[in-house]
Amino acid sequence: MTLTHNKCMKNLSHYQRVIFLTLAFFALVIIVAVFHENGILTVHKLEQELSEFEANNENLNQKNEKLRFEIERLKSDPSSIEVLAREKLNMVRPGETVYQIIPLEKNLSLPPEK
Repeated sequence: MTLTHNKCMKNLSHYQRVIFLTLAFFALVIIVAVFHENGILTVHKLEQELSEFEANNENLNQKNEKLRFEIERLKSDPSSIEVLAREKLNMVRPGETVYQIIPLEKNLSLPPEK
């Protein structure tokens, strides 16, 4: 402590010293409560992360439920297997002819249509 600080503390009454030290203590407690590694800011950040994880978990649960439904449908419905084979694997029945329509891109070498 400096000489000036000691003089200031001696000039204060006992009651004023108690009030000053109490306020300093509470200020220190508030600073620690806010900025400590387990403080309010960290807790708030962790709560936000938790809510993000919960939302992500809910999204994954919904996707899992859709996949379970699709698995059950594929196990029990032969027509759903055919649809899946046609759409995902580009399979066709024997004797079928598949026509693929490709959109015409604008080509500068083609003459303009009239």
